[in-house]
Amino acid sequence: MGTLDWTAKWADYTPEKIAITSYDANESYSYSDLNVYANRLAQKFTDLQLEEGDRIAVLSEHSLEYIVLFVTCQRMGVIIVPINYRLSVKETSKLVLDCTPRLLIYSKNNKLKAEQLPNSNLKTIHFDTLKYYYKNTKNPINNPFYIKEDNPLFIFYTSGTTGAPKGVIYTNKMLFWNSLNTSMQLGITFRDSTINTLPPYHTSGWNIFITPLLHKGAHIGMLEKFDAEKILCLLELNKTTLFMALPTMLLMMQKTPVFKAVNLKKLRYIISGGEKVPSELVSYWKNEKNIYIRPGYGLTEAGPSITSLHHKMTALKPNSIGKPNFYLEAKIVNKDGEIVEPNVVGELCIKGNIVTPGYWNNSVKTNNKIKKGWLYTGDFVVSDVDGFLYMKGRKNDMYISGGENIYPQEVETQLEAIEGVKKAVILSITDDKWGECGIAFVTIKSKSLSVQQIRTFLNSNLVSFKHPKYIFILDQIPLTALGKVSRKKLYNYFNSIKSQQ
Repeated sequence: MGTLDWTAKWADYTPEKIAITSYDANESYSYSDLNVYANRLAQKFTDLQLEEGDRIAVLSEHSLEYIVLFVTCQRMGVIIVPINYRLSVKETSKLVLDCTPRLLIYSKNNKLKAEQLPNSNLKTIHFDTLKYYYKNTKNPINNPFYIKEDNPLFIFYTSGTTGAPKGVIYTNKMLFWNSLNTSMQLGITFRDSTINTLPPYHTSGWNIFITPLLHKGAHIGMLEKFDAEKILCLLELNKTTLFMALPTMLLMMQKTPVFKAVNLKKLRYIISGGEKVPSELVSYWKNEKNIYIRPGYGLTEAGPSITSLHHKMTALKPNSIGKPNFYLEAKIVNKDGEIVEPNVVGELCIKGNIVTPGYWNNSVKTNNKIKKGWLYTGDFVVSDVDGFLYMKGRKNDMYISGGENIYPQEVETQLEAIEGVKKAVILSITDDKWGECGIAFVTIKSKSLSVQQIRTFLNSNLVSFKHPKYIFILDQIPLTALGKVSRKKLYNYFNSIKSQQ
C-alpha cells in the first residue's frame, strides 16, 4: 500500500473526468481540478505551519470545498474533525476542547456559532477564504505526497451512554479496506455515480459512497440538505446508479407526487441502514420501481461497511442485515465471550483492518471495546443456520431517530440538570416518521414546573433531534421489587394514555 493518493492517480489517468458536482452551487470539479486545488490548499496549510497529526475542526455542511479539504488533509497527515453543526454552542465547545484543533473552518451558515465558541485563541477561517486561495494561488505544492496507512484521517464524535462524547479515530487503512468492501459488494466502477445528501459529521456521509467512488474514479453529486422531490428529480436527470438513504428518507420520497413521474431506470441499488429497514419498504420499491434496496449494518468504529444483504435475498431473508462483508472476521458471543450457536442471541464482534485503533484521548474506553483486536460492538444479533444476521437490540438501550443515535442517559442527564427535576427516565417507542422517538418520564420537586418549561430548557441545552417527543410528569417513577426502574410499568402507563387520546 505504497500510496493512497487516489485523486492524484485519477488526475493522471482521466484529468477531465468530473469528480464532484454541487447541485446547490451548480459547480463541478474535475479530477484535475481536485488535484490542483488540494495542492494549493496544502501550500496554504504549510504557510500556516500545520503539521502531520494536527487537527482541523469543521463546522459546515457537505460541499465541494469540504472534499478539497479532505484530499488536502489526507496528503498532509492532518486530521479532520467534522463537528455536528446541529449541536448547541455548549455541546460544540466540549468537542473542540477535547480535540484541541489548530484551526476551525466554518461555512456561512455556521458563522455565528463559530464566533460564539469560548476559545479566543483558536484560529478560524471561512470556507470562502479557503476557496479563494485554492482557486487563485499560482504556486501550489507539486511534490508527490506519501500517505501513511496508519495515519488518522478523521475523528468522528459519537455520543456515549454516559453522555460524554467519544472521538472515534478513522485511519487511511480503514478507508482503503472499507472502500474495497463496498466496491466488491456493489460492483462499483468508474462508470458509477451517486448523490450524497448525508451530513459530513457521520462516517456515512463520507464512507458509504463518497470515498469508495473517489477510489474508483467515479462521479459524486452533492446536495447539502435532503429534499425528497428534488432528490428524485436529480436522480432521474443525472441517471444516478447508486444512492444511500435512510428508511425515513425513502418513505418521504415515495409519498411525493414526483415518485410516480420518474422511472429511475439507471438506479442499480439503494443502500439503506442506520435504522431498521422494513421489509415492506424493500418490497414497495421493488414492485413500484424495480429498484433493489440493499439493507446493511455499519458503525462509526468500523467500516462502516460491515454487513450487506444481497439484493436477491431480500425476499428470502426479510429484515436481515445480511452477512459480513469481505476482509473482516465476525463472531457472536455471549456474556462470557463464548461463541454462540445459530439462533442464539449474542453480541456482534468484528475484527480486521476496518476496525478503529481506538478513541481519541480515551484509552479506557478503547480497552473496554477492543480486546485482542476484536471490536465488541454492543449490538445484539442472531445468526440463522445459513449465516444471515438479524439485529435484536442494543446493549446500551440506544435508539435511532431519523438516523441519529440517541442515548437515553445523555438526555436524562440534561433533564436532571433542570432546577426542580428530581428524576428522569427516557424510553423509546416506534414512530411512523422517524423510526423511533423518545418518551421522558420525570418527577419534580416543585409542582410549578411545567412541561413547557422543561422543553424551553432543552431548546437551549440539547440539539433538537435528541429531544423526547413526549414528556410526562409523574408523582413517582415505578420500581421493580429489586428497586430498579420498572420499564414495563412505564410503557403500560404510556400505552394507557395513548389509548385514551
